[in-house]
Amino acid sequence: MRQIPYPSAGGRTLFLHVSAPPVVDARAAPVGVFFHGGGWVKGSWRQFRPQAARLTALGMLAVLVEYRTEGPVAATEDAVAAMNAVFEKAPGLGGDPGRVVAIGGSAGGHLALATTVLDLPNTNPEHRPSALVLLNPVTKTTGEFPDGFGRRHFADDDQALRYSPLRHVGAGMPPVLVMHGTADTAVHHENSVEFVEKVKLLGGHAEIVLYPGQRHGFFNPRDPASRDGDGSYFDRTTREMIRFVRAVTRQEGS
Repeated sequence: MRQIPYPSAGGRTLFLHVSAPPVVDARAAPVGVFFHGGGWVKGSWRQFRPQAARLTALGMLAVLVEYRTEGPVAATEDAVAAMNAVFEKAPGLGGDPGRVVAIGGSAGGHLALATTVLDLPNTNPEHRPSALVLLNPVTKTTGEFPDGFGRRHFADDDQALRYSPLRHVGAGMPPVLVMHGTADTAVHHENSVEFVEKVKLLGGHAEIVLYPGQRHGFFNPRDPASRDGDGSYFDRTTREMIRFVRAVTRQEGS
């Protein structure tokens, strides 16, 4: 795994942790960019290493983003900077900037959306992902559970609205897959239902898979050493992710 530095908006040097597919293809590989969860104040870039390993085994370039866990404003600044770096560096790494999928869980889902729909400092309209995979994502920052998540992290209502993806979804939204547990007590699954309905209403392609009785973070592997055939929600959600990513990036195979 390569560590590639990128400049944080806060003046720190952070890293993109990049895994290339085991077999080099003549065609540039699609790119999966992962943003970890943790409410913008904790968590590690390592969270999605198991999912990233599945994607690289299938021929994708995987990028695990390290960002400041100092609240949503700092985190989104870094997410934008990281996405800019992915687009700029992807060709040299064998990746295809035209097939970048942003993937995130919880607050990481918010960051994936931030790089897609928010207009923030240093946002480059040409550096938007072409698809998203979101796991129990934060889509509405204007309230607290069950009406949203994260309002307490913002200075006022106007700032919370400025960072709320649901408010900024418009026509031209890229295809999105959302997976959410119905027993989530951190981010209510109805937030995801509302988000998907809005994307569809505006003419976009959006899919949602609800997992009855599952709580926040249900998609994480119970045993990090377990990768195949355990029937876990890690397996189930990763298979859904692979199905969707193959469809939107036009990868061959099953």
